[in-house]
Amino acid sequence: MKGQVVVVGGTKGLGKVITERFLSQGQAVTVLSRTRPEGELAYAHVPCNLETLPDPAATAAAAVAANGPVRYLVFCQRYRGSGDPWDGEMQVTVNATRQLLQAFAPHFVHEGDRAVAVVSSVYAQFVGGSQPDGYHVAKAGLNALVKYKAWELGRQGIRVNAILPLSYLKPESQHHFLGNQQLVDLYQDFVPLGRVGYAADSANLVEFLCSDKASFINGQEIFVDGGVSVVWPEELARRMAGVDK
Repeated sequence: MKGQVVVVGGTKGLGKVITERFLSQGQAVTVLSRTRPEGELAYAHVPCNLETLPDPAATAAAAVAANGPVRYLVFCQRYRGSGDPWDGEMQVTVNATRQLLQAFAPHFVHEGDRAVAVVSSVYAQFVGGSQPDGYHVAKAGLNALVKYKAWELGRQGIRVNAILPLSYLKPESQHHFLGNQQLVDLYQDFVPLGRVGYAADSANLVEFLCSDKASFINGQEIFVDGGVSVVWPEELARRMAGVDK
């Protein structure tokens, strides 16, 4: 299939799983990240510091020069800087996504299925004390940006959707979690499907959204949470406290 996949933040965690998924399909892939992984790479790499991103157009042009026009664009980045967390979250999560969307828009293939998948968070709609206010506001803003771009880029035949994962296990850290029986039991108790999520669960949805099987899905925010978001908090609290109805 003509057209490459570009993954922003595709060297670690979920982004790495997504990159490997597309490579296993035989797709040409370019990864944008701050640092290049060591060793020989199966994909093209373009250095990209999202905290500054001085020239988004040059970044997009470098990706296109490496592997040709774009068919699918996936955003998996996460702010991990040491500066002001509010400013950092807004820049890396919202501003950089908007800037790169604008820069890549002219470089999509002109026919066939085309899409953008944006990894957001359940904290775009819910509050969790494990993350600061800037994280919540940035993710909410990211979802609003997805909706606007779904309208704007949809006119060009480019679909834009958001993925909202619950906490998930990454390949590099899952052994630590699975070795903690208390945490395993906790997720089995409060997740309707009775288990914790894995990076592969979210990668499955990204893979679907970046395919012609999702050709009429646009502007959506899709939870990957095992059903947690449909449970009324009082019910969850009663169940975890062992209180009868």
